[in-house]
Amino acid sequence: MFKIIIAALLAAIAVFAWEALSWMVLGWHENGYRTFRNEDAVAEVIKANVTSGHGIYMLPAMDEPSAVATEEEKKAHMKRQQDALETGPYMYAIIRPGRGEVSMGMNMALSFVRSFICALLVAGLMSHLVAAYLARIGFAAGVGLFAGLTCDLPMWIWFENPGRNTIVNIADHLIAWIIGGAVLGLFVGREPTAADVGRR
Repeated sequence: MFKIIIAALLAAIAVFAWEALSWMVLGWHENGYRTFRNEDAVAEVIKANVTSGHGIYMLPAMDEPSAVATEEEKKAHMKRQQDALETGPYMYAIIRPGRGEVSMGMNMALSFVRSFICALLVAGLMSHLVAAYLARIGFAAGVGLFAGLTCDLPMWIWFENPGRNTIVNIADHLIAWIIGGAVLGLFVGREPTAADVGRR
């Protein structure tokens, strides 16, 4: 267990370093972001129209028709929603309408803890592997790819996250865990022996 914890700590440092480089130096995430023509005007519209504070907002709102609506009214409601969705504008956004405390130090600390927990999970799985070092790296890379496909692809499928951003996010997870796997594989898992090959 001590070996797994040390391996996970070192892998978390490596993954955290990659993610810092990815977000703060490479710029491939931010290059996909867009800006509004008049940011101040948009901010005023948002503040004037939020309904319940900090949260996820959609435009058009995909709300349910009234419980007392007739079948015809329900059909008309759904048609209006579909028309608005197809016509646009469409928005899926996290909105904080007012002041908020933003601590870069706290966010970085939480990000490192997240990396460590993830590395512990991957190390625990990898500890059962009887495979060559490169295969153990491949296993961790598969975990990173799985994370990207699970977390980022649904945002493209259901919420119109641009394809370019989706590819970048998935690639980021993949690279992070190739790096993390290269560290974990030095400590966790076991090289196959002649006896293992014979059992196959």
